[in-house]
Amino acid sequence: MAILVSKTRAQGASVVTTLPAEVARRLSVTAGQELEWIEDGMGGFRVVPHTPETAEALAVHEKIMAEYDAVFRALAK
Repeated sequence: MAILVSKTRAQGASVVTTLPAEVARRLSVTAGQELEWIEDGMGGFRVVPHTPETAEALAVHEKIMAEYDAVFRALAK
């Protein structure tokens, strides 16, 4: 697996980057398409193309995490 690098730049109040062509190809991402940035729990993010299925799964995940937050915190001790 190759390490691909892109540079950030300011755009208004945001910081943006350009996807390397190889990344766009592997993700099947086209210009204007939405991406989802999912925290991986290790200080990073997983980037995936936005789909209704992924959005629904993330919504369910958020609901479960909120509903059982106290349980998860107790188990983590």
